Amino acid sequence: MYRTYYDLWRGQNQEEETVEEMGEEEEDTQKLDEKLKQFEDDDSTTYGSSETTTIDDDIQKATRKRNIVFDEERFEETFLKCMICREVYDEDEKAPKMLPCHHTFCLDCLNQMFRVEGEYRQSLTSAFRSMPMAVKICCPTCRDGLICSDQDIKRLPNDTTILELLNYIKLTGKSDVQYCSKHKMQPLNFFCEPCITPVCCDCTVLDHKEKDGHIVMNVEEALKKYTPVLDETITEMDKSIKTVEEKKQALEKAAENIEQIQKELAVQVRQTFDRIRDAIDERERELFNMSEHEIDKKRNEIGDQLAIVHDREALLTKDRNNLKGAKDNKDISDMFTHHQSAREALGRKVEIPEPSRATKDFAVSFQFNSRAENNIRSNISVFGDVSFK
Repeated sequence: MYRTYYDLWRGQNQEEETVEEMGEEEEDTQKLDEKLKQFEDDDSTTYGSSETTTIDDDIQKATRKRNIVFDEERFEETFLKCMICREVYDEDEKAPKMLPCHHTFCLDCLNQMFRVEGEYRQSLTSAFRSMPMAVKICCPTCRDGLICSDQDIKRLPNDTTILELLNYIKLTGKSDVQYCSKHKMQPLNFFCEPCITPVCCDCTVLDHKEKDGHIVMNVEEALKKYTPVLDETITEMDKSIKTVEEKKQALEKAAENIEQIQKELAVQVRQTFDRIRDAIDERERELFNMSEHEIDKKRNEIGDQLAIVHDREALLTKDRNNLKGAKDNKDISDMFTHHQSAREALGRKVEIPEPSRATKDFAVSFQFNSRAENNIRSNISVFGDVSFK
């Protein structure tokens, strides 16, 4: 089966050689364009069927090489992937190994088949304490059996056809080709200037005709023409990016500075109002001390007056009791003695203040100039300012 694919691949190479023998591709393209213009300008049936056939043949010849890309894509999907894991073959763990039945699978899948079969045989009997040295594996396609060891699997021959096809795909650079979304698998080898879009060969004939105002050029020519324009734009963008970067750095530095400024400003505000609070607290302590001093002064004054009253009360009480006792005892001698002492006490003048507001209902008041208080409140409300330069 793979021999047939290999012959098909060889046939495609022969087609490429046939295209090269026809002459240079640019001359063919120019001839094709001239014939297409003649065909499109003539709305009548002036040209016979033989000329139309010649034009179709020229189109097929010009696009024959590009059609090979479609076969490459099918080769990779259909013939270059392992039928078990559906991964692309390579020259390492996914090397294509050909079984005696000429069916090919990757080395990794064959090793997994050997391991699964060995574990299965080991589970059937206790005679195998370890993995068997050799087991029988069956081809997933034809079920042909093969008794082999893990080393035998590694020594299986590589499928050289698949390896050559892999190398062929690498040489074509398929992964670097962009294809037309409208005309399947046609590479975008041309560029339409008015439409500003890459087009394929079919697009230049069907959708982007020069008579309709389309200017089509080769992709290499478009790159050569517009690369300086793109370089100039890139240079301007680099300058703009540099300017933006400088502004960004300045703003980032300003953001860092403003954090430090905020901390310093908070310290200044706190220190200023701490000084004001200290001054207010100091004035508050002074007023407390003044009030305590006045209260103590008044308290001492009342205490002195109260002591005089107590002494006078005690003296009069004593003389009264002595006189009353002498009277009750009818002791004439004591009566006259105590009576004389009582009269002397009554005749002794003692300054005792009458109950007044100072001694009966006095008060100490705190007085503050209301105008000064309002001025302080007003000054505090506008005290300090924060401004940015």
